[in-house]
Amino acid sequence: MAQEQTKKIKLILVLHNHQPEGNLPEVFARTYLSAYEPFISELERFPRLKVVQHYSGILLRWLQANRPEFIARLRQLVSCGQIEMMGGAFFEPILAMIPDADKVGQLEKQSSFIRENFQVTVSGAWLAERVWEPHLAQPLAQAGISYTVLDDAHFRNVGFSEEDTLHYYMTEEEGRPLYIFPINEKLRYLIPFAEPKETIDYLYSMATAEGERVVVLADDGEKFGSWPGTAELVYDGQWLRRFFTMLEENSHWLSVTTCAEFLKERPPAGQVYLPAGSYREMMEWSGGFWRNFFIRYPESNQIHKRMLYVREKLELLPAGPQKEEAREYLWASQCNCAYWHGVFGGLYLNFLRSALYSRIIAAEVVIDRFLHPQQSWLELEKRDFNYDGAEEVLVSSPELGFILSPAQGGSLLELDFKPRHFNLFDVLSRRREAYHCNIFELAAGQCASAEIKTIHQITRVKEAGLEQLLVYDNYRRASLIDHFFPVGVTLEELQSGPGAVELGDFAGSPYLLQTCEANGAARISLGRDGLVGIGGQVWPVRVEKKLTYLPQSGEIRFDYRLLNSGESRLMVMFAVEFNINFLAGQAADRYYAVPGAELTESNLSSRGELQQVEQIGLVDEWLGISTQFNFTQPVTLWRMPLETVSQSEDGMERVYQGSTLLPAWRLDLQPGEASSLSFVQQVSALGKEEC
Repeated sequence: MAQEQTKKIKLILVLHNHQPEGNLPEVFARTYLSAYEPFISELERFPRLKVVQHYSGILLRWLQANRPEFIARLRQLVSCGQIEMMGGAFFEPILAMIPDADKVGQLEKQSSFIRENFQVTVSGAWLAERVWEPHLAQPLAQAGISYTVLDDAHFRNVGFSEEDTLHYYMTEEEGRPLYIFPINEKLRYLIPFAEPKETIDYLYSMATAEGERVVVLADDGEKFGSWPGTAELVYDGQWLRRFFTMLEENSHWLSVTTCAEFLKERPPAGQVYLPAGSYREMMEWSGGFWRNFFIRYPESNQIHKRMLYVREKLELLPAGPQKEEAREYLWASQCNCAYWHGVFGGLYLNFLRSALYSRIIAAEVVIDRFLHPQQSWLELEKRDFNYDGAEEVLVSSPELGFILSPAQGGSLLELDFKPRHFNLFDVLSRRREAYHCNIFELAAGQCASAEIKTIHQITRVKEAGLEQLLVYDNYRRASLIDHFFPVGVTLEELQSGPGAVELGDFAGSPYLLQTCEANGAARISLGRDGLVGIGGQVWPVRVEKKLTYLPQSGEIRFDYRLLNSGESRLMVMFAVEFNINFLAGQAADRYYAVPGAELTESNLSSRGELQQVEQIGLVDEWLGISTQFNFTQPVTLWRMPLETVSQSEDGMERVYQGSTLLPAWRLDLQPGEASSLSFVQQVSALGKEEC
């Protein structure tokens, strides 16, 4: 390369490799083959090059159990100084969202794993999604971490120029120091999507005669083979080999080093205090502050607050094996991926949410085993569990646990079947996403070009007709939600969601908690005086509902009393909505069971209307769970899937979020007349003979 020889610069390559807690085994295996292993194979061909590698604890454990030979290869590269291992929080939580003791504990757990398996002491830590809040300097330093990497956008927000970000800086919190390397956004988009020469030219343009500058690329390791189209680009097209070759060819002015080495060579360029933030795209998705995801998605907030609730219970245990076991489950539930949504599926992927609930419930089971050594027990508690300003009711026993929200329509937000560590009511409401605005063009076939793009620019649809699913809910899709529909309403009219034909103002509206007690059985009663409007006429209607849970039976009984408080006859359909998620709508081992009825389709994504139903069940042979509804009076029953359209690495896709059940009763009430109805829900484990 015919360039001046007086200029010099240093480059640090940091790769972050991670798979979410609860991700599918085939995804671990596929990503290993497409990205993790081939990258290391290429690196081994260039022994003079150095990289910084971060593997989350979740991924390290998988590699240790399933690819021990890969761990051995990493150990060799670490021992010869070619790889610097970067630490982090073991289960890859957003550090800002977990208690400080857990921050330090998870960081130390990761550092211990690396020390035991690679015989090195880590000095740096990767922050999940590079989410920064100023107080994090203190727990990082407490855990023995001396540096981290953050996007240059943080620095630009406080007035730094591009040249200013080609150094590292020191910050502190309560006198605890931390070094911060800025991540170069330009390189994130060049590598590996532009020709290697463009990166080399950019680096040379930033070099100086003094050679004091350092450019840091820190990004996902999955972009080297796992992101769509990158395996063909990076390995088949030999992009990475050509890039590594050019780094070696230009080593007389371009030195590839590690964070730890650079810290020893040069002092920080100064002091810095950075505001809360993350990379630019994350700030767009979150609305400027990562914790906004808890506001935007109540379902995310629910998982987070359930974790904090169990974390509070954990403190009741003395030190010992039970506390350690529960803490391990709880820390696993802090994995960030299902708490938010951007270009990746995240929160929209039901199996990732379910995995977090599974770990939370498992932790709670271990804790309760200590707190309640007797076989039979029942707890009932009123508290503002999710910090929304209104009290919820939490009921717990060895078999079931559920959360009732009087303020949100007297609905059930959660139903945990503890023997399987499973939340049956883990569903997601359909809401508008910014990328939905392009779905009609995409669905019409105006797909992205064949050019390889960064993951943030990939736009395509995975099936035709997705635009028909773009309907949105005007209330949270929980369970035990009360609806009033016109007589004669059809399944087709309900397809867009019960809210589309709603006559009442009960769904999502506050109910008054009347009684709430537990004495051998949990008894909760609620009431609401609301309105039902038909054709311009409005009726005042009172709805009273009572839940009775007897732990020994495993049943929850629901009793309703519906009063026409108006001055004229009221004819209407009353329906109670349940949303149940057994994770796979099309799987043959998950289905509806209706005694005495032959269903054309019985899978959980099927839809239909049944008359005179006295019993319906949903069966999950894979999980070994069955839930059954028994009605004292025959009902009209509608069933339909709850499906969302979300963006993922591969494009827009349909995601099954649960199955909606709407048992309905026809009401014909004279003024002042009331009607009573009741039904029972039971949840049970399936034995092998039942599967």
